[in-house]
Amino acid sequence: MRYKRFAIVASAFALVAMMCFAAAAAGLGTVGGQVLDASGRPAADAFVTLQSSEGGHLQTAQTNAQGRFWFASLPEGQYSVRASDHGRVSEWKQNVWVSPGRQIDVTLHLRAKKTPTP
Repeated sequence: MRYKRFAIVASAFALVAMMCFAAAAAGLGTVGGQVLDASGRPAADAFVTLQSSEGGHLQTAQTNAQGRFWFASLPEGQYSVRASDHGRVSEWKQNVWVSPGRQIDVTLHLRAKKTPTP
């Protein structure tokens, strides 16, 4: 059982490393990070939205069991990132600069959505 878990973790790590290497070779970068709930626990299955500062290049990803997400093979530039799930949302993390061959890590914190007052 331990070997199987180790093999899965090692395979996932190798996959992420290969993606980062391939992105570096192509002059592309990566945005990755973690989504946490209000208690600081990882938020599994949250949706993360990435958008370039010019308003284009919109992508979405879903967090894994540890609340982690990745957007690989991004052209150099400035991006904004936000997370949401089941009535909770994070603030936009703005001015995330992607450079070729690098991974930028961000942490997003989910909070209850504010309801408008009448």
